[in-house]
Amino acid sequence: MADLFLNKRCDNGLRQLQDGDMDGLSVIYDALSRRIFMLSLSILRDEESAKDAMQDTFLRLASESNKYETGSGAVAFILTVTRNISLNLLDKKRREALKKVPFDEALLVADTEISPNTVGALDALSLLDDDERQIVVMKLDAGMKHKEIAALLSIEEAACQKRYRRALHKLKKYYKERR
Repeated sequence: MADLFLNKRCDNGLRQLQDGDMDGLSVIYDALSRRIFMLSLSILRDEESAKDAMQDTFLRLASESNKYETGSGAVAFILTVTRNISLNLLDKKRREALKKVPFDEALLVADTEISPNTVGALDALSLLDDDERQIVVMKLDAGMKHKEIAALLSIEEAACQKRYRRALHKLKKYYKERR
């Protein structure tokens, strides 16, 4: 029931934007800011970059809200925009790293840019591959359901559940070894 209400709120916010009312951004921000930030953070692994992606998401929603079809899943639409922006920023960061560092070191730099100020368990999350990390963050921090995550990542729900279980297994193993 809460997901239905959230979708309706976001749908209304997007409709406001389509009508030229920028208050729709406030509606969406109030409803999804945490999810947007956590999704960006799970992809970019850097708090400042995640904030940039979040801002870019709202700018994109304001300018391209007409691409949304009313009633077709506002939350999924918004999070898809967020994911695409975050992935584009990640690609840009990696390309910039390749320009600045010798090739053999560039791959290492691009895969290890982790800010210590992000979330407490980010060192453990860095053990997971990109999909696993995104799924864990969306599930645990953003409170999304496997069905929503699967739709956002364009995978089957069963695959999402399997990757989530595999990721939790890796995290449990990591924490047992640290004891």
